[in-house]
Amino acid sequence: MNRVQNQWMKKMITGLIMLLFLSVTVSAVLSYFIFTNDLKERLIGTNMELLEHMEQKLELVLKNVDNEAIQLVQYDEVKKFFDDNLPQGERTSNDYRVGSHIDRLIRSDDYLFSVDLYSYSQDRLVSGDILTEELRLRDYAWISHFAQYDGYSDWLASRKVLISNSSFPIYRNVVTLVRTYPLIHSSGARKGAVAVNLKEEMLLPLIHHEEDAQGLNLVLDKEGRVVIHQDQSQLGENLGSIPFVAQIAAEGKNAGTFKTKLNNRVSTVFYKVNPYTGWRIVRIVSDIEMNKPLLVIRNTLAVLSGVILLLAVVLALAVGRWTFKPLNRFLGNLALRLNAQFPQELSGGGEASLRLMESRFEDILENSEQLRKQVRETKPILKWQLIMELLSNYKINIANTRQYMDMLGMQLDMNRFVVLAAEFDQRHELTPRDVHLYNYALCNIAEELIHAEGKGMAIELENGCCAILMSFSDGDGEAELRAGVVAELIKNYVMENFNRTVTIGVGGLAGSAEEIHLSFRQACDVLAYRLILGGNTVITRDDVQIGESALLYRLIAMTDGMMDSLKLLDGEKLIAQMDRWFDAFTQYGIPPEMIRQINLQCLMKAVLVAGEAGVEPAQLRMPQEMRTSLHQYESLEDMKRFMLETLRECMEAIRQKRSSREKNDLIEKVLAYIHGNYGRAELSLNLLADEFRVSLSHLSKLFKEQTESNFIDYLMNLRISQAKKLLTETEGRIRDIAEAVGYSNVNSFVRIFKKLTALTPTEYREHGKKDSV
Repeated sequence: MNRVQNQWMKKMITGLIMLLFLSVTVSAVLSYFIFTNDLKERLIGTNMELLEHMEQKLELVLKNVDNEAIQLVQYDEVKKFFDDNLPQGERTSNDYRVGSHIDRLIRSDDYLFSVDLYSYSQDRLVSGDILTEELRLRDYAWISHFAQYDGYSDWLASRKVLISNSSFPIYRNVVTLVRTYPLIHSSGARKGAVAVNLKEEMLLPLIHHEEDAQGLNLVLDKEGRVVIHQDQSQLGENLGSIPFVAQIAAEGKNAGTFKTKLNNRVSTVFYKVNPYTGWRIVRIVSDIEMNKPLLVIRNTLAVLSGVILLLAVVLALAVGRWTFKPLNRFLGNLALRLNAQFPQELSGGGEASLRLMESRFEDILENSEQLRKQVRETKPILKWQLIMELLSNYKINIANTRQYMDMLGMQLDMNRFVVLAAEFDQRHELTPRDVHLYNYALCNIAEELIHAEGKGMAIELENGCCAILMSFSDGDGEAELRAGVVAELIKNYVMENFNRTVTIGVGGLAGSAEEIHLSFRQACDVLAYRLILGGNTVITRDDVQIGESALLYRLIAMTDGMMDSLKLLDGEKLIAQMDRWFDAFTQYGIPPEMIRQINLQCLMKAVLVAGEAGVEPAQLRMPQEMRTSLHQYESLEDMKRFMLETLRECMEAIRQKRSSREKNDLIEKVLAYIHGNYGRAELSLNLLADEFRVSLSHLSKLFKEQTESNFIDYLMNLRISQAKKLLTETEGRIRDIAEAVGYSNVNSFVRIFKKLTALTPTEYREHGKKDSV
């Protein structure tokens, strides 16, 4: 047995050493690649920053020279040289003064070698030299080039200029700025040019330093000619055919970097285009020079890895022996005990013992996992069942229920309770699966927030809502207030983290577990008031107090005005009346179901009005469709839009029906007669037939077709309308008002008035005074 244990210990130590070796190697390799990648990026960034620094220095010098050239042409003597064809003596004097300006300019700037002024109109230089073809081709080729140049200034690549007054030919490399005179002119108005020659050897230090041995720096113009180069033999050469120069031109970027092969060595090319001159500042660094820091890192990591690996082997041997001896002893004893409990013939030494322990442990873990899974799956079901029994007034034994609650981890104070009912707004936009997931998350959040304040639980109901049960101790006198606070916390958390809104109804305080179902019913009832108060709110019983019943009669009476607007096809007035109507619903807290019934009654009146106008029922919505539509809306705004849309449909149907009829002058005269004589008690359709000399039946038919109402209803509505005005605008007696509008019997007037307005004349007058106040 000891031999077998020693073999396992050697295998484990060997495996540990291999694991440490692999860890150290992988760590070293990863570190190398991470550091090298970061260092490569830093090297590229450093070289690009160096190029930008070179560009800034070079541009500063060139712009300064450009400014000096501009200042030079501002002198009067220079202007005379270009503008005036002076006599010989005056010209000589002026050229002398111009030469003095040029000398001072050259002495003041170390970068300047010479300055030439050329007049195209006079074909002469300021020095007075006669331009031979040899001079034009040798030192003044820029004159013919610039004559056709489309621009005001141009920087020329490096070129050789002969130094005058020398006993033998001496040439100097210069970079030339050619600027037009006048500085700004129209096409064909160029009079001359100024050529400023800069010493190339003075510009070279701006891009090259002797201590910078890593790379080669040079400047190329737009055509690929060398402007500045540390190799003097390369100056002025056209390198446009060289691959890396052609690639820079082909990329067309303002700055960039790429790999290329130069002189059989892989190198990195960095370039940046100067927007002022159009020159390309190029830096070429061989990869051998760039990778020198990487080689140092690689060698350092290799040495460190070797040292760490050696230490790991030593520690593995020491720690392995110290650790695995007791482990081997433990495994041996455990195998003996398991074999004694479940006798089994062993063969194969230590491996058989390990296989036996493995099978036994697998059985134990599998049984434990199954038991844990069954308990985990059963707990939510038992919890949901217990809470549903409390909410549904199911007769249960509270003492026995308390034991199950303790077993399921349901902590409640079985004395005082408040139930909350929560439902996500716009639930119809979600799929059933999404509703379930949102409710599951809402229940979890609710329980976390409840446990911060007290005790409680939350479950999802079958109708897609959530019930939240909170319990409080006997001495908690602010239970309902704290429940409202928790509801606000839940609402705010859902809006901030779920990006949705939820409405929560808060039930009343239940003094015992037997009264929990009452609090739950109250929470569901107040939750229905979301239709009035809107979504994303916490609704308590104090928020839904209903006013006196007379208010309902007044709301119903308001539909008469809307029907009048419908008859008159006054859409704007109808919208204003509808706005006031729905504002009253919110202001007075009308129950949601009653709002739906009142709206349905209004729509049915609109259908009757349309029917009286001759509109066929098939052109309008059916009552069942209206009822279904009213019940599907969760907010007053949506319901109001539906009401307006339906009433507009009725209005349009009435308008189309009226437009198809012919106008009748007789009825217009009859209506005018009625409005002028409605106060006569004897006014009747017979009287009108005699007055206008038509038959009674013909007049009745025409009247109904044109007014969409019979004569009696029309006259009754007109008289009551006038009575309303007299009741609110005057202080006359009810009897006098009845006689004024054509009723000789005051009792008949009161009965008809109450039938049409749901109020007696006296009540109507009192309400009118209250409204005016």
